Amino acid sequence: MSPAVWGEMNPADLAQVKDELKFLQEETVSIAAAHEQPISQAPSNVYVITDEDIRHSGATDIPTLLRRIPGMEVIQMTAAHFDVSIRGDNQPRANKLLVLIDGRSMYRDEQGEVLWKLLPISLLEIKRIEVLKGPASVLYGFNAFDGVVNIITKNPKEMNGVTLQVAGGEFGTLTSSAILGGTVKDSIGYKLSLGRDQTNQWDDRDGLAFRNHRFNGLLEYTTSRDGKMQVSGGFANANQYKGPNVSNVEITQEPVHSYANLVFTQQDLLLQAYWNRWDQSSPLTTHPNIQPFL
Repeated sequence: MSPAVWGEMNPADLAQVKDELKFLQEETVSIAAAHEQPISQAPSNVYVITDEDIRHSGATDIPTLLRRIPGMEVIQMTAAHFDVSIRGDNQPRANKLLVLIDGRSMYRDEQGEVLWKLLPISLLEIKRIEVLKGPASVLYGFNAFDGVVNIITKNPKEMNGVTLQVAGGEFGTLTSSAILGGTVKDSIGYKLSLGRDQTNQWDDRDGLAFRNHRFNGLLEYTTSRDGKMQVSGGFANANQYKGPNVSNVEITQEPVHSYANLVFTQQDLLLQAYWNRWDQSSPLTTHPNIQPFL
């Protein structure tokens, strides 16, 4: 439609046309070739979950969202623990699916797993989730043998203002989030988020299965040459019940994840450095039934 035709339309009709054109816009992805491209041109099998899909899903966590994707396998061992993989290769502590949050790996190298319930973001912050089904080790390394899940969060402009969310369900499930975002003079952006999740055990509805607290902070600066610098950091700590093991010993763990992330982008240039730390305490090692094996 030419600019002259745009100018002849009244504001109400113009707004309606723009809304209709949004449905014709093709989704772009960056997961298949490490750069933005229309999903129809992606050289691999890619599935996208948008923020609108998330709002309409009713899900309270990311693994529940991934269940809707054909070919994804989600195993929930307890109310506090998920394992996710692709095309029949799932198992406890699935270790062949790479999970990224804004380019930062969430894989625990020392344990060979992803703690899905400890991901330090809320569903409100997610702009889209890109899922590449199939080997991607050429681009992402050995952890991407089965595929990649790339979680992209919203920037400060997209989270402008204050956003609050509280949801609940059976088994004492309660999830809450508070996000503050905005910009200063169009060159500085900021985003702060707090969250708390909890749910009870399946066999003991009064027993705590999982409780998680998380905090994230992001500061963004846009240069005069359209360069962008982002500094972010945060942590998540949890108390999770993983059920009895083969010796009928009740397993409770208290994992903590903290991170820092630095990203600079300008045109086709992207530089990123990040730091991850995982801590975990468990009374299992002091249990008398376990001591003979230590």
